[in-house]
Amino acid sequence: MISKLFLLCGSLVLYLIAVGMVPLYRRYAMSRGILDIANHRSSHEGVTPRGGGLVFMVLWMIALVIGAWSGLFARPMLLTFLPGTILVGVLGYWDDHHHMSPKIRLVGQTLAALIFLTALGKIDTLYLLHRGIAGHLIAHPWLLWSLLTLFIVWSINLFNFMDGIDGLASIEILFVLGVGGFIFWISGAPTLALLSWTMVVLVAGFLVWNWPKADIFMGDVGSYSLGFLIAAFAIVGDIWYDIPIALWLILYALFWFDATLTLLRRIYFKQHWATAHRDHAYQRLHQAGYSHAQVLAITTTLNIVLAGVALSAHYYPSKLIWALCLAGGVVSIWYLWVERLAPQKVSVPG
Repeated sequence: MISKLFLLCGSLVLYLIAVGMVPLYRRYAMSRGILDIANHRSSHEGVTPRGGGLVFMVLWMIALVIGAWSGLFARPMLLTFLPGTILVGVLGYWDDHHHMSPKIRLVGQTLAALIFLTALGKIDTLYLLHRGIAGHLIAHPWLLWSLLTLFIVWSINLFNFMDGIDGLASIEILFVLGVGGFIFWISGAPTLALLSWTMVVLVAGFLVWNWPKADIFMGDVGSYSLGFLIAAFAIVGDIWYDIPIALWLILYALFWFDATLTLLRRIYFKQHWATAHRDHAYQRLHQAGYSHAQVLAITTTLNIVLAGVALSAHYYPSKLIWALCLAGGVVSIWYLWVERLAPQKVSVPG
């Protein structure tokens, strides 16, 4: 059994390495012109280096390789997570340096999802929502593969969409992977817990520089990879350890609800939904006069509530449906409150 002292010391070392490496990357980004220049669709001002997520992603992958080499992690864990994560990270890194075609980006993300699902082995059980929650609706393995691929690709993109306020995406990871790692730990999945917490520690180190007013943004390399890993952890936990994927939907509710509902509304209003915008609820909250730090305080409070709901659902699995409804109600009330403060524009952007 891994000692608490080992975990504490290892976490401290990783945290300090992340804190120390981010300014080194920032210097590199400044020298290469890898900059996010504020415009009318931005929620920040001035010029800020981007792509800082490369630091925590590379460190996480190095930790995964070292852990597998030393026997801390099983080799199949390395083969399951690493290929898809590398591909998504490369796509994000390229997008931070150059503007990639949306079609190429989508093809690459889909390929990463299929590589990950293939590495899991044969997926022919209707595990998704199989605990009596409409599992019978998924009648064919190919449909399940399609749904899981869509889930991964959407998670990659929605996390990217929601990375628009200083510290917001970083805080989200602390909650989703922090609480998700705890659920792994108490469910007899210590390896997955360590992988989750390793990322939490590294992102916490990055957050030192990403806290309002941010000195650096994580960029596409960070947001793509984190969105991919959230979906990957949710799927692996369900397949290998019978942890309902619905628990992750509760933890992740703040991000997927805002991103999905905003996208659907933009499509309904016949807006150019694929272009950059400031229509997400967290962006409109900022437009209503709340500072980045105040938006973080509000969303952190929501995440605390969602974390409590997810943990309650884990300890009382028979109440999972009610927990999903409660989580949906919490984020719906928040969204409606923001809508009253700053309604989503319905005009087609110029």
